[in-house]
Amino acid sequence: MIGKPFVIVAGAKTPNLVPLWGGSLLRVTITDQAGYESDEAVLTFSAPPYSPPPKGTKYTISAGMLPGAAVQFGTFSASRTAFGGSPEDGDTMEVYCRAADFIDKMKATGSKHYDQEGGFGTAGKIFKDLAKEAGVSALVSSAIENIKIPYRLRWNQSPLDFATELADEIGAIVKPQAGKLLVLERGKAQSGSGKDLPPILVNRKQCYGWDVDIEERPAHEKAETTWYDPKKGRLKQETQNIGKKGGAYAPMHLTPTETEAKKTAGAVASALSRWTGSGSFEMRGNPFAVAGAPVTLTGFGAAIESIKWVSTVVTHTIDPEGGGWTTMVEVETKE
Repeated sequence: MIGKPFVIVAGAKTPNLVPLWGGSLLRVTITDQAGYESDEAVLTFSAPPYSPPPKGTKYTISAGMLPGAAVQFGTFSASRTAFGGSPEDGDTMEVYCRAADFIDKMKATGSKHYDQEGGFGTAGKIFKDLAKEAGVSALVSSAIENIKIPYRLRWNQSPLDFATELADEIGAIVKPQAGKLLVLERGKAQSGSGKDLPPILVNRKQCYGWDVDIEERPAHEKAETTWYDPKKGRLKQETQNIGKKGGAYAPMHLTPTETEAKKTAGAVASALSRWTGSGSFEMRGNPFAVAGAPVTLTGFGAAIESIKWVSTVVTHTIDPEGGGWTTMVEVETKE
């Protein structure tokens, strides 16, 4: 990708605040996370003067490479301000902004029954009710929507903690993003709309720096989950073969029903992949790199390239005045 990087920070009434801030805006850092955390943007200014924006101030951030068009990274809400200094930047003010301004409501504790009599009975209905509690909508993957959940008890838990636990059991992830609660199938590298994410291409010759750590996981022949059959009055097991030599792996807790036992066994088997690893790659700015996308490596050798990688965190750091843009892609092995 050639050309000079540019960034646009739009306010409530101003289409682009960057020219108004001028040289006082040192950099814009955008962090996109594939897990349960809200995405974040940090605006770093030279200081003094110290003029932090009011909490809740909204900024819509876009960036791109000239002569190309801008890519929108989302709308962020100012949550806190930090001050400090360094020999490189002098005194600075950092404005931290979160992509989900409903995250505080998602962390309020409460208790509730989720059963068929109460109008629930599926994972999709539970996730949508949890999102509604925070005043937003939920976008649930079709693979997760109709999974049967006859009964769940939420006891002194926040909606986010309860949603995270339920997602882990059924092979999903939850993520607050763009004013919605996304519930996606784990390991499928798809956007909230269900479209496949384009892979991030990383070439060894174009990296500013990189590291990879790989280790072999303990081998298991199969994953076993146990559930109680009330009609026959005994415990039953559901098994998912992993295809390796070794003993069976069994989660500690029972699952409530046969359907959930099958789903949990599949999720556990997926997680027990043969290899586990992590790494990071720093490169020239790539506005299309997003967390959750598959990562294709070239020039790193067969031991690294033969493993399927997926991005977990993507951090963009843009210097509007200096014309610099770096993208850091953190990866882990795909389940």
